[in-house]
Amino acid sequence: MKSAYELSANTLESMVFLNRGDHFEAQPLSVEAQMAPAFGVCVGDMDGDGNEDVFLSQNFFATQPGTSPYDSGRGLWLRGDGKGGFLGVPGQVSGIEIYGEQRGCALADYDHDGRIDLVVAQNAAGTKLFHNVGAKPGLLVRLAGPPGNPNGVGATMRLLFSTGTGPTREVHAGSGYWSQDGALQVLAIPQPPSAIVVHWPWGSVVTNAVPPGAREISVDLAGKLNLLR
Repeated sequence: MKSAYELSANTLESMVFLNRGDHFEAQPLSVEAQMAPAFGVCVGDMDGDGNEDVFLSQNFFATQPGTSPYDSGRGLWLRGDGKGGFLGVPGQVSGIEIYGEQRGCALADYDHDGRIDLVVAQNAAGTKLFHNVGAKPGLLVRLAGPPGNPNGVGATMRLLFSTGTGPTREVHAGSGYWSQDGALQVLAIPQPPSAIVVHWPWGSVVTNAVPPGAREISVDLAGKLNLLR
């Protein structure tokens, strides 16, 4: 036993780890995120302010005899401040009130109105679809990748503005607990964007000017930007 390797936990808080270049900085989430276990996690700009937000699907009922179910979560939208802080948004404000065992969750603009919508599955209960009606509409971006990867999975993109850059968004296959976000990206435009930068997964980087007033664009393998609407 003296030679056994011992590990211990010094916190059980739900938190994000912010990449500071040469290290990760632990940032505990707000108190609402600590009230119940979280299964699904989504990252997207749900209000269109230019800062990435986080959604957590919560609760776990299958506890041991004598232990109360962990049922204090209603599904939690955490509004990001763009500096690594996240503030819980009450369900009566966000409109997200789910009292069952929430599991997988995903983001997608299912009606193409430029606002990110949310779907949340539950254990032994119905799947919930939340239509986003309050966010500022963003720019829809499609990537046209090669055969075998038509959606450009693994690519990252970000918008350029006169005052700086927007957050980086990755196109991914699988985004959490048994779920996958939509490949069509919604990038917030708190101000008119000047350009979009796409880093393809094989290393090439392309930059294109964004046409004024564009609502939906695509970028193809050759780096050409196409205005869709």
